[in-house]
Amino acid sequence: MRSTRPTTTQTTCDCEDCTSFTITGHIRRTTPAQQADRHHHTAAVDGWSDEEARDYCPGCPVGVPVEQHDHDGLWADDEQTDNEA
Repeated sequence: MRSTRPTTTQTTCDCEDCTSFTITGHIRRTTPAQQADRHHHTAAVDGWSDEEARDYCPGCPVGVPVEQHDHDGLWADDEQTDNEA
């Protein structure tokens, strides 16, 4: 789900079992469309995907069964996760 307010833009993961979100604060006033565009571009660089107007965090890749989603270690790479175990 996406929302744009005067000072923030937020995207929440559309996976039903996930509570992840990404938020961008806007200091410089621009149009809501420009703010949303900047936010969504940054989210895409961070691994968020937009599939058929639904947003998914990096831990909830589209095409992977929900049981295999990584809701706990979203942004940890495999090597880092292996070293901590």
